[in-house]
Amino acid sequence: MKKQFLPYYISRALLSIVLSLLVAGLTWKAAILAVILFGLFLLYLHSGWFQIEARNPLFPIRRDERGQQVQRNALIIAVIVGLFAYLLLNSVVVPLGLAARASSIALGLAILAYFASQFLLFSKA
Repeated sequence: MKKQFLPYYISRALLSIVLSLLVAGLTWKAAILAVILFGLFLLYLHSGWFQIEARNPLFPIRRDERGQQVQRNALIIAVIVGLFAYLLLNSVVVPLGLAARASSIALGLAILAYFASQFLLFSKA
């Protein structure tokens, strides 16, 4: 890890923690999810898939046209996965009285779909 990206590391660690808590609550699963999400943020910074601008320490990653297209496709996939997961889970778990868990699971699946599809789309080139 490079010292010049310390603001990026701190902000992405906090973001990973918040997203994990939203998805898994205050459990040990949230800690594992936070570490995985933070690892993905580190991968994106140091993968070579993006242009890095050290002038902006919180947002050093810049996307070229291909990167923007990959991000757009990954976002579309994530929204579709999250929507279908929410609708499917709501139809299954509402009769069981677990509707609150459906939204958390759907959000987690959408986040995972975003990162996974972005990773796969970038690794194709």
